[in-house]
Amino acid sequence: MERTNLQKTVTKNMRVALAANGLQQKDLAAAIGITSASMSAKFTGKANWNLGDIEKASGFFHVKPEALVAG
Repeated sequence: MERTNLQKTVTKNMRVALAANGLQQKDLAAAIGITSASMSAKFTGKANWNLGDIEKASGFFHVKPEALVAG
């Protein structure tokens, strides 16, 4: 249960970061080094965010990784 909530929180925070920066999922996918389809799976909950994704995304958004996992 906690894992699911964490995944949802990360997804929500990624959406907020994308919107705040005027970016799209495909931009984040390119920055992380995954396909748009893989990124879509993360945003729809079919695939999980991992620590590497969060670290790369935090660099992309210029925030600390904690900002993407905070509830």
